Amino acid sequence: MTLIPPSPCPPPGGRRPPGFQLPAPLPGELPRTHLLAELAQGRRLAALIAPAGYGKTTLLGQLARAAQADGQAVAWLTLTPEEADPARLAGELGRACAALPGFQPTAFEAARAAGGPPGPLAAALARDLNDLPHNALLVVDQTEVLGGAGAAWLGTLLASLGEGHRAAVAGFDLGPLRLGRVLAQGGLKLLDSERLAFTPEEAAQFCAGHPGLHTSAERWPLGLALSAAGAELGSALTPQAYQEELLDTLPPHLDELLDAAAVLPVWTTAEFRALELEPPGDWACTLLGAGLLLRAHGDGTYRPHELLVSALRARLDRRPQARPALSGRAAARAEAQGRPLEAIRLYLQAGQTARAVEAAQRSAPALEEGWAFDVLRQMLQSLPAAALGPDMQAKLCLCLLHAGEVVRAEALLRELRGQPEARAEALFLLSVVASRRGDSARQLALAEEGLGAGPSDRVRTRLMRVQASALNVLGRAADALPIAHEALALAQDTAQHGERAHLLALLNALHAFTRTPLAEREAVIQAGVRAYHRAGLAPACTRLHASLAYLYRLHGRAQDAWTELRAAQALEDQGPTPDGCLVLEAAGDLHRAGGDDPAARAAYEQALALAEAQGMTYLQDTLAYKLAELAVRAGQEALAHTWLTQARSWQYEQPGRWTGGAAQFYEGLFAALRGDPAAARHLRAALNDPRLGLEEQVRAHAWLLHLSPAGPLPADHLTALQELLSFLGGAAALQLDLPALAPLQVRVPGLLAGLYPPGAGAPPAPTAARRVQLGVSLLGGGVRVTVNGAPLRLAHSKPAELLAWLALHGPATREQLVDALVGGGTEQRHVEYVKVSVRRLRAVLSEAPGVDFNPLEFRAGQYLLSEAFEVAVDALTVRAARHSHDPAALTRALDAYAGPLLPRLDSAWADEARLELEEDLIACALRLAELVRGTDPALATRAYRRVLDLDPLQEEAAQALVELAEDSGRAGEARYLERVCQRRLEEGLGA
Repeated sequence: MTLIPPSPCPPPGGRRPPGFQLPAPLPGELPRTHLLAELAQGRRLAALIAPAGYGKTTLLGQLARAAQADGQAVAWLTLTPEEADPARLAGELGRACAALPGFQPTAFEAARAAGGPPGPLAAALARDLNDLPHNALLVVDQTEVLGGAGAAWLGTLLASLGEGHRAAVAGFDLGPLRLGRVLAQGGLKLLDSERLAFTPEEAAQFCAGHPGLHTSAERWPLGLALSAAGAELGSALTPQAYQEELLDTLPPHLDELLDAAAVLPVWTTAEFRALELEPPGDWACTLLGAGLLLRAHGDGTYRPHELLVSALRARLDRRPQARPALSGRAAARAEAQGRPLEAIRLYLQAGQTARAVEAAQRSAPALEEGWAFDVLRQMLQSLPAAALGPDMQAKLCLCLLHAGEVVRAEALLRELRGQPEARAEALFLLSVVASRRGDSARQLALAEEGLGAGPSDRVRTRLMRVQASALNVLGRAADALPIAHEALALAQDTAQHGERAHLLALLNALHAFTRTPLAEREAVIQAGVRAYHRAGLAPACTRLHASLAYLYRLHGRAQDAWTELRAAQALEDQGPTPDGCLVLEAAGDLHRAGGDDPAARAAYEQALALAEAQGMTYLQDTLAYKLAELAVRAGQEALAHTWLTQARSWQYEQPGRWTGGAAQFYEGLFAALRGDPAAARHLRAALNDPRLGLEEQVRAHAWLLHLSPAGPLPADHLTALQELLSFLGGAAALQLDLPALAPLQVRVPGLLAGLYPPGAGAPPAPTAARRVQLGVSLLGGGVRVTVNGAPLRLAHSKPAELLAWLALHGPATREQLVDALVGGGTEQRHVEYVKVSVRRLRAVLSEAPGVDFNPLEFRAGQYLLSEAFEVAVDALTVRAARHSHDPAALTRALDAYAGPLLPRLDSAWADEARLELEEDLIACALRLAELVRGTDPALATRAYRRVLDLDPLQEEAAQALVELAEDSGRAGEARYLERVCQRRLEEGLGA
C-alpha cells in the first residue's frame, strides 16, 4: 500500500515498487458510475468479492482516482504471495503508511521493537492511523493470495480503523478476513459478482464501442472483453477458450479433481469425497488463484460459472477413460439430491441410457403432481426419443398441452391411444383437448372410453373428473354431481392431493349455471383454494379467483372482484397457466361494466390471442361477440361486422360446443339493436339452453321484456327477471344495457335498481391505509394474541377457538363455524352460541389500541377478520414451508414450531389440523436436514431430532442422526442414540 497524496512525491531512492502504484485507466474503460455512488454512501469498508475478470481492480482504481481528485490521501497495495506471511504483510503496510502526511508510527514502531507475534502490530498500526489529522482511503487488492493468518491480520487492522477513514479490499473470498463485527455494525458494503457484473445498459454500451461485437447477454466484464478481442482480431479467443487455457496451466496432480468438478454443479470437499476422491487441502485456493470463474460463498462452497463448466466438460470429453465411471457416480448422487435433470444428463454422458430412463420414470410423477411441467418436459426431451416408452410419451403430451402445443400433443396422443399401457392416460388427455375446444360430447365419449380401459386409480380419478365436467356443460349436472363426489372420495383415499383440489374446483363449476347462493359458492371456492395451496399448486387457483371475480361482479361487488383478479394476475405473473385467458376475460368484463371500453377491448384481444395459443378455442366465439358489442357501442359498424362474422365462423365450426346459448343471446342482442324481429327468437332460444350463464339469463329476460309490445308485460319473463335480480341483490348485470332499456324502466319503475355507481368498475387505487399487526400463536399452548406487539387477553375459550379457526382457515359461514366449534347440528342454541362467541371476540379485539374499525366483519354470509389487520400466524409459517426448498424458510418453520397445535383443545377440526401440521413439520425438517447435512451438521441434527420427537418410528431420521454423530467423532453418543432409537422402534412395534 502506498500513499497517493494530492501532490504525489516519490519516496527517497527512486519510484515506488509496482505493488504500490495506482493502476492507470484501461483503454476504453467503462466508468462504473452507479457502483462508485454506492461506495460513496458512507460505509467505512468496501469489499469487492468475485472471481477473476469481474473488474474489481478497475473499480478500485476508479474509486482511488475519484478520492484523489477530491483531495483525499489514498494508499494502495497490490498483494503478492510473499505477503501471505503476517509479519511480511505488517512490514509492507507499515512502510507504506510512513509516507502519509502527518503519520507518526509511534505505537507501530514500539510494537515492532517489542518483538513477538505480528498480531499486536495490526492494532498498533490502526492506532497510529487513527491519530492522523486527516482521513485516508486504504486500498488492498488481491487479498486471495493471503493465507488464513495473513487474512485474519488484515481483517483485524481494517476492523480497528476509526471514524472517517475508508478502506476497500478486493479478492475471491471474504470469509478469511473475519469482518463479521464490521458487517454487524453496518459498516461493510459488499459487492459480489452479481453486483459487479455489467448492467444490461453497460453491456450495451461496451458492445457499441466495439463494432465487431454484436449485442450480448454476457455480463462478465472479462468475458465481453475477450469476445470483443476475438471479434476484432478474427481469432478463436473466446471466454470459454480463456477458461480452457487457464485449466491447462494447472498441475497434473489436479487432473482427477478437475474431472470430478466437470460433473458437479457445486464444489465442496464433501461433494468431491462423495465421488470417491480426496481433494488436496488447498484445492480451492489453487483454483481461485488460477483465475478461474469460480464464486466463493464463504462456507466452503464454490459455484462455477457456466463458461467454466463448459470448459471442464470439454476437457473431460478429451479424457474418455475417466468419464463413464465418474459420470455414473455423479448421476446417482444428483438423483439422490433431487436433481433429476442433472442426473439424466450424467447417466447419458456415462452411456447408461437405461438408468437415465429409470431416473426419469422415478422423477416424473412428483414433477407432474407439482406442476413442474417445464422441468418435466426438459427432462423427457433430454432422453433419446427411441428410449421413451408409451408412459413417458404420454407425460410429454401433458407437458405439450400445458405449453399450448395442442396440435402436436393431439397427434402423439392418437398414436398412443392404441398402446395398452398408455391407452387410458392418452384418452384422458384427448378428453382435455376436447374440453378446451368446447366439444363436450366428444369429451364425455373419450372419458367413458378411458374408464373402460382399465386405468390406474390416478388416471381413473382424472377420467371421472373430465366425465363429470362434460356432463355438467351438457346440461346434466344431476348426473355429474355423484361422479364428482365418487372421484373426490377416491382422490382422498389414494392421497391424490392435487386431484382433490381439481375436484373441489369442479364442484364450483357444477354450480355455474344455477342460482346457488353466493356464500355457498364462496365456501366451495375457498376450499378449493386451500386445497391447491395444500397440494403445492398455488398457480392452479387462477381459475377459481377468476370465477369468484365473475360472481362478485354480478352481485355488484366490483372492488371485491378486482381484488380477486389481482390475486389471479399475481399467480399468472409467477408462472403463466392455460387459465390466463380467463383472467383477461374477467378483467375485460370489469372494465366494460365500468365504462372503460378501450381497456376492455385490449383485455379481450389479449385473452383471444392467449386462448388461441393455449388451444382453448371454446372461448373464441364469446370473446369475439364481446368485442363486436364494444364496437357497436363505439359506433364502429365495420369493426363490429368483422368481429361478428368471426364469432359466427367459430361457432359454426363446432356447433355442439357448450357456448351455443351465449351465442344465441348475442345474436338476439345485435338483432334487437338493429330492430330485427328475429331478436326475440334468438333470445328465447338462449334461455332454453340450460348452460346459459347467469349474466346472459338476466340480460336476455330484460331484453325480451323491452321488446314486448305495449300492454301488460309477459308475466313469465317479468317474474324470472325479478327473481334473478333478487338473487343477485341488484341489477349490476344490466349495466351495459342501461341506455337501451330506459323505456323498460319507465314501464316498471324500480325494476333495475342496484346498478354500479359511476367508476365502480375501475380497478381500486392502492391505499396507504395503516395496517394493524395481529399476531396469533397457536403452537405449544393455548391461543396467544398480540395487537401491534402488545399482548391481548382472551378471557373465554370459545372466542379464542373462533379466532384460531379464522386465522388458520380464513372467512367462514355461520354453518361452518357451528360445525367446527360446537360439533354441528341445526339447533338454534348452537347458532346462538356461535353468535355470542363472535360478539365477545369482536368486543375484545375492538378494545385493543389502534383498532378503530370493525375487527370481525360479517360480509356476504361469511365472518372474516378485517383486512385492516396484517395477520401473522405461527402455524402458517410451518404450512407455508411445506413445499419449500429454501433452507431459510424451512429453518423458520422449525423455529416456529414450539409444540403441538392447541394441545389442550379437544375438537375434531383441531385434531385434524394438529396432525396435518405435524406431517408438514416432519416434511420440512427432513428436507432441511437433507439440504444442510453437508454444510451445517448442527442444524441437520436439530432437524432430525425434531422429526424423532414427532415420529419416534422414523427410521430414516434415526439412522441419519447416528451417522451425523459418527461423522463428527462422537462414537459414544452415536452408540447411545442407536440404542435409544432401537428401543423406541421396538416399543412402537410392540416387540
